[in-house]
Amino acid sequence: MLSAPGDHFRGRYEVERKFRVPETAPVRQRLQEFGAVPFTLGNTETDIFLDLSDGRLERNHQFHTLRAMQPSGRVLWISKGPAKDACVAMDLPDFDKALAMLSSLGFQEKRRITKRRDIYFHGDFHVTLDHVDGLGAFVEVAVMTDDEDRLPALRLGVQDAVTELGLAAHQEEYRSYREMLFG
Repeated sequence: MLSAPGDHFRGRYEVERKFRVPETAPVRQRLQEFGAVPFTLGNTETDIFLDLSDGRLERNHQFHTLRAMQPSGRVLWISKGPAKDACVAMDLPDFDKALAMLSSLGFQEKRRITKRRDIYFHGDFHVTLDHVDGLGAFVEVAVMTDDEDRLPALRLGVQDAVTELGLAAHQEEYRSYREMLFG
């Protein structure tokens, strides 16, 4: 990690917008011009999507992901849904032990995605520059909060950041990487 995460990944809710781009270099240039702070650069992230054997979590629009990040060494357990903006993430110390623990609780690997990701902090927002195997290049602009009442204002703030970064409405992608790759 190049900088401490501070409060960027704390909260129960996440406002996030994703954009498919031909390349991430122009957005990276703008972030550098704005003095955005790099958090991690050159990470490869492997996301393992987990569900119970009967698929009930995905049917209920709940998604559990165990993420390994290298070379930063971070391990995250991410729970999204069932509400649109509901998102909780937790750092874990050991990927293999976490996967063994979740498996012992009945979770099974359903899908796996690998991406190369750089993360920058731009004000209150975290901006990710992604290259997803099988899909191409993307930019995500996001912010997290514990205060559900702040979501409308944060949506406006994300829109301002999107505009500032030069991302266009026709580039917006509403599906998750999981949905794009696996339906």
